[in-house]
Amino acid sequence: MSKTEHDARVAELRGVITHYERPWYKSAEMLLQRRGLKGLHCLDLCAGNAEFSEILRDRFDMKVICADYAPAHLKRQLELGLATISVNLDADSESVDATASKHAGVFDLVVSLATIEHVFDSDNLLRFAHTVLRQEGILLVNTPNIGFAGYRLYSCLSGNRPFGEGHHIRFWDYRFLRTNLFLNGFDKIENGSCFCGVSPDLFVRAFKGKKQMASILAYLFGVCTALQHLPGGKNWFADELTVLAKKDDTYPIGFQYAHVMADLERIRGFSVERQGRLRLQEALRRGWLQEHPRLASIAAGAGDDA
Repeated sequence: MSKTEHDARVAELRGVITHYERPWYKSAEMLLQRRGLKGLHCLDLCAGNAEFSEILRDRFDMKVICADYAPAHLKRQLELGLATISVNLDADSESVDATASKHAGVFDLVVSLATIEHVFDSDNLLRFAHTVLRQEGILLVNTPNIGFAGYRLYSCLSGNRPFGEGHHIRFWDYRFLRTNLFLNGFDKIENGSCFCGVSPDLFVRAFKGKKQMASILAYLFGVCTALQHLPGGKNWFADELTVLAKKDDTYPIGFQYAHVMADLERIRGFSVERQGRLRLQEALRRGWLQEHPRLASIAAGAGDDA
């Protein structure tokens, strides 16, 4: 089964049940409320059943358009009276960029919740958001924090990844997300990550069905509510990454090495080439490419070519 077929089937199954109390919805709401973001023109990117689109519309007075590509999700969104944009973020970059260009500079806010971990080409998602946002528009992005102590413990106990095989494609911690956002044209990041609670089911799997032990451990992890407020605590004790990032007036050069190399060749000689190379150089200066030697090698020569 292809990913497209898988996503379409999952969309059909999810269509029979709606969820308005997902933990990542709560963390996103808290961040929007803290910033007083209301009445904006908003794109809910990969909106799914559009539960959060309804929250944005009804609680935050936003004009919401949904973007997705699963037929069942698009049907549900239209039934709710929401306009839609059909886009498959795992399609080729040219196709995704062409769709984005039709809506360039339109939105004040792009919301992408629990999505980026399911997308093969995360540069496509972030570049799409950058294109459709107006100048200094805001991206709200959420994904599970793979650095969370509970997920680390689960992997140690079980020897497995904390999320089911084939469920999450790429895993994110704050450092990795921050660098990806920066190289795709975003900065001034506000970290609203938080601890939303660990399901006992996570440790039931780790302890091979021992429910009582799993429940005790999940209960003890409630201490993360306090520990997340320690300096650097969000890296270890927040299970959800939820951040706001502002669009910069720069070229989104991207993070993925093959894309960056191809893009630099494609834009060679144009004014945006300098922007892209300077973005790489700045990421290197900030020490954000230490874990990414191939990108660092490009950035190290960026000053000579910019």
